[in-house]
Amino acid sequence: MHRRIYFVLFVALFASAMGTGFIGPLMPLYARELGARGLSLGLIFTGFSLAQFISMPIVGRLSDHHGRRLFLVVGLSLYTLFSLAYSVASGVAQLIAVRVLHGAAAGMVNPVAQAYIADITPKGEEGSRLGAFNVALFTAFGLGPLLGGPVADLLGIRAPFYAMGSLSLVALLLVILLLPEAGLHGAAGEKRARTRTIIRDPMVKAAFLFRALVAFGRGLVIPFLPFVAEGLGASLSVIGALLATNIILAGVLQIPFGKTADRVSRPALMGIGILSMAALIFSIPYCRSVAALFALQIATGVTMAIGMPAGLAVAAERGRHHNAMGTSMALFTSGMSVGLIVAPVAGGALSDMFGLDFVFFGGSLVVIAGFAAFAALVRSAAAARPALQRSAS
Repeated sequence: MHRRIYFVLFVALFASAMGTGFIGPLMPLYARELGARGLSLGLIFTGFSLAQFISMPIVGRLSDHHGRRLFLVVGLSLYTLFSLAYSVASGVAQLIAVRVLHGAAAGMVNPVAQAYIADITPKGEEGSRLGAFNVALFTAFGLGPLLGGPVADLLGIRAPFYAMGSLSLVALLLVILLLPEAGLHGAAGEKRARTRTIIRDPMVKAAFLFRALVAFGRGLVIPFLPFVAEGLGASLSVIGALLATNIILAGVLQIPFGKTADRVSRPALMGIGILSMAALIFSIPYCRSVAALFALQIATGVTMAIGMPAGLAVAAERGRHHNAMGTSMALFTSGMSVGLIVAPVAGGALSDMFGLDFVFFGGSLVVIAGFAAFAALVRSAAAARPALQRSAS
């Protein structure tokens, strides 16, 4: 049964993430067509991540009490509906509303699916199992933008929305027809920790911060790297390939680094990932050719792969400890939303005040400061562990 669960969730997450990737590069053009400018354009992009950030912890907690399958069905149903609603939006206000609702629906899918996989993962294999599962998310986000453009060119700018709705419907049907409720969303008879207790856990905080910093780095690259590449003579197709390179490579490498995360220190891998991300962001302004940018994006893909399975494994381990897997995985994933919300705003402010290069210089300093906070949380967790062991004895 576990193999069937894994297959269904992998395909469902891949399909829904691929659909979201389809519309990513086209959203600014579509929003402009409806009259979006300045602030309204920003709201269209941040609205999705903000709604996702709000919905994920709530849904994760509810799934601990009422099961995973229910929320996957509801989330994918809404996902399908709101995917199609994009194509009938007739103004900026409607587009913002659809974007917010779509983000809330997306918050029901990813963390709940990850919690389901973590439920059925044997202790000590969290890195390899969740890393392999995360391949669906990374490769879909990378392939989506590469395919969305050609679909729009051939069939019109609204076609990718129909494609996203169709893929979401496929995912929904798979979950309805083939996914059982495994009944593993919390051990029966065991006390489940309160949400505030989980939030106070230093390693839960560390995992959240790690995910936020990785997303922050990517949130700087997506909107601002194209300007660097354009200045070096890159075409739109090359820019699309640049943005897809690191995310696809990071997805493929989730499997070997997931196995590594089950054998060596997970916080160490996360820390290496954070510091490497800071160094690579800092290096972007020094690239003098498109080939150099590609090399840097390849290195970024490796960097993202080093720490991500370890972060997922830490979130799963703490979720099992607190008997609240959905809550823990949702808190971890919500870090991604925070990073994607903050990065474009911070990057835009730095660009306006100091110029494009300082987007990357300043961004790397933010990541380094985040590493210091991450290291402090890991030390706090390590210091608390002996005290807990003494009290238990």
